Amino acid sequence: MTQDAVIKDEEIAAQAAAWVVRLRADDVTIANIDAATAWLDQDPAHRRAFDEAEGLWTASDDLSDVQPASVIDLSAHRERRKGPGRRWMVAVPAMAAALAAAIFLGPLLQTAPTVVYTTAPGETRTVTLDDGSRLQINGGSTLSVKMERGRRLVHMDQAEATFDVAHDAGRPFLIDVGESQVRVVGTAFNIRRSADDTQVAVLRGVVEVSDLKQPARRVRLTVGQSVQRDDADDRMTVAPVDVRTAAAWTQGRRAYDDRPLREIAADLSRAFATPVTVAPNAANLRFSGTLVLDDEAAVIGRLERFLPIKATRGPQGVRLERR
Repeated sequence: MTQDAVIKDEEIAAQAAAWVVRLRADDVTIANIDAATAWLDQDPAHRRAFDEAEGLWTASDDLSDVQPASVIDLSAHRERRKGPGRRWMVAVPAMAAALAAAIFLGPLLQTAPTVVYTTAPGETRTVTLDDGSRLQINGGSTLSVKMERGRRLVHMDQAEATFDVAHDAGRPFLIDVGESQVRVVGTAFNIRRSADDTQVAVLRGVVEVSDLKQPARRVRLTVGQSVQRDDADDRMTVAPVDVRTAAAWTQGRRAYDDRPLREIAADLSRAFATPVTVAPNAANLRFSGTLVLDDEAAVIGRLERFLPIKATRGPQGVRLERR
C-alpha cells in the first residue's frame, strides 16, 4: 500500500468517526443526516468500508457486548489478513471506525417511509402516529412525517398543527419548520407556520427551538411560553401565552392579543373554504379579541365592526381593505 493510500484510509476512518460523533450529538438535525448519507455515496471506498464493517457487525453474536472502537478485539480476523504489518495497522483503526459507524450510524440512515398529510381549507384532521403521538392538523396545511429508529421527523410547510408527543427518550421528536427546528421528547404544543413567520406555543412540558443554520442559537420554552420567529428580520421573540387559548382553533375559535390583520386573514383562510386576503393598507391593523369560527360571513362582519375595514367578495375570495 502506497503512502497516499495509507493517508486516504486514515482520512476515511477519521471522517466516519466524525460523522458518528455529529449524528449522536443532542443538536443533530435532518440536514446532518442528509449530509452523512451524501458522504457515504461520495466514494465507493466509503461504501466498501461500511459494507465490511457491517459484515463484522452481523458476525457478532451480541451487539450489546460490542466494545468502543478504540479497544475492539479483531484478533480473530488477523489470521485471515495477508500483507505487510503497516497495512494491517492502518486497516484495524479504519475498520474499527467503520464498525462504530455501522452500529450507530446505520440505524439512523435506514430508509423509512415519509407520509404526507394534507388538509383542504376548512378541513381539520386528527392523526395518531405509530408511537402514539397525536397530531391535530388545521385546514390548508401540508406536513410530512418520517418515523425512524433513532428519531421522529416532521417537516411543516404553510401548516398549523397541535402536537401531543408520546414520551420516548431514545427517539427525540424533531420538527423542521421554516428556518427553525423544534426538538421535544414528550410534550404538547402548537405550531403555526405562515408565509412570513413561525410561532411555537408550549401547552405542556418543555420544547427547544433552534436555528437550522446556526444550531447553537436556540431558546428553551416551558409551559405557558411561546416563541415567534419573523422571516423578515430573523428575530426570535419569546413571550407568555395562555395555554387555554393557544390551540383554541381545535375548539372552533381563535383568540388574539394585538395581532396584525394579515395573520388573522391567514387563519381565516385555513378555517374556511373561502380565501381571505388583505390589502397592504390594512395588513398591519391590530386586533385583540376572540373570534368564534362558526360562519365565515359572520366572522368577517365582526372584524368590520371592530376595525376600520370593508370586505369585498369576488371570484378569488374575500378581500379586506381599509375604509
